[in-house]
Amino acid sequence: MKKLIAFIAASSFGVLLNAQDVHFSQMTFTPLLLNPAQTALGHDFQAIVNYKDQWKIAALQPYRTFNTSADVAFLKKTNGNHLGLGLDVFSDKAGEGNMGTTTGQLSLSGVLAADNNNFISGGLYSGFGQRTLQPDKLHWDNQYDGMQYDATLPSGEPGTFANRTYFDIGAGIGWFYSKGHSTLSSNDQKKFTAGFSVQHLNRPAYSFYGDNTERLPMKFVAHGNAEIGIKNYSLVLEPAYIVMIQAGHHEINAGMMVKYITRESSKYTGRKSASGIALGGYYRFGDAIALAARYEFSNWSIGTSYDVNISDLKTASKARGGLEISLRFVTPDPFGKTSTSKLFD
Repeated sequence: MKKLIAFIAASSFGVLLNAQDVHFSQMTFTPLLLNPAQTALGHDFQAIVNYKDQWKIAALQPYRTFNTSADVAFLKKTNGNHLGLGLDVFSDKAGEGNMGTTTGQLSLSGVLAADNNNFISGGLYSGFGQRTLQPDKLHWDNQYDGMQYDATLPSGEPGTFANRTYFDIGAGIGWFYSKGHSTLSSNDQKKFTAGFSVQHLNRPAYSFYGDNTERLPMKFVAHGNAEIGIKNYSLVLEPAYIVMIQAGHHEINAGMMVKYITRESSKYTGRKSASGIALGGYYRFGDAIALAARYEFSNWSIGTSYDVNISDLKTASKARGGLEISLRFVTPDPFGKTSTSKLFD
C-alpha cells in the first residue's frame, strides 16, 4: 500500500510537470533559462553548469535534471552598449518511464547603457526541444485490479508513442544596476537585476500521441535579485525572487543568501584572490524550503542546495526534495569595483 501511495503521488506530480516546466532552486544560477535578456547583462562572459536530483520517492526512479549555459558580450561600444550571445542546453529525465525533455537554445540580447550605472536589455531565444518516453516501463491505473497491480491487464492507452521534436521561441526584457565596491575596505556595493520574459511564444505541439492540438502553454516569468553590501562590515545581502505562471499553474519562489567576504584580493601583487561564503535559503510557496550554501573564489563560485518538501507529497517523499549543485565562472571578477562604467572597458 505504501508503494501504491508513492506511485500515485509520483504520477500526479508527473502530470503537473507535464504542464509546467521544471525549475531549479538556486535562482541566480540559471539566468538564460529564465530570461534571454540576461544574456551578457552585467558581465563580459559567464558559464554555468547545474545538476539536480529530486523526488526520491520510495523505490521509484528520481528525477534528474542538467542545465549548462554560456554567454558572452560582443561589439562593445565605449559608452557600454553591446550585444550578447548565449547558449543554453537543458536535459531532464523523470520517473520510471524516463520521460525526458532536452532543449538547446540560442539567445541574443541588445544591452543599452542608460548611464554609468544602469543597463536596459531586450533579448530573444530560439531553439529546439525533444520529448522522449519509454512507454514499456510505465504503469497505468487500469492495471490495478482493486487489490494489486497486474502488468498483464490492458492499460487503455494507445499502443503507439512517438518521441516529439519541436521548435521554440521566447523573448524578455531586463534591467541591471550596479554601483560601489565589493571589498573588505569599503563593501558599499549595490547590484540590482530584474526582468520579465514570455517563453513558448509559438506554443509548440508536444504530445506523445502525435496530437497537434496539445500544445505547450506560454510561460510568464518575473524575476529579480540584488547584492547589497553592508558598509564597514564584511556582509552582503542577496535577496531574490521568481514568479512563474503557466497554464493555470503558478510558482512563487523567494528568499535570501547572506555572503561573508572572507578575504580581499591583494591590490599590488595579485597573489591573493578574494573569496566569500554565502548561506541562506529560499521558500517555494506551498511546496518546499531550499537550504543553500555557496563558496566564491575570484571568478569562480560553487553552490549547493537541498529542497525539504513540505507539500502533500511529503507523505510519500518523507519530506525529501532534491539535491542541487551549481558551478559558475564569470568575468570580470565580481570582487572589486562594480560600477557598470568599468565593466566593459
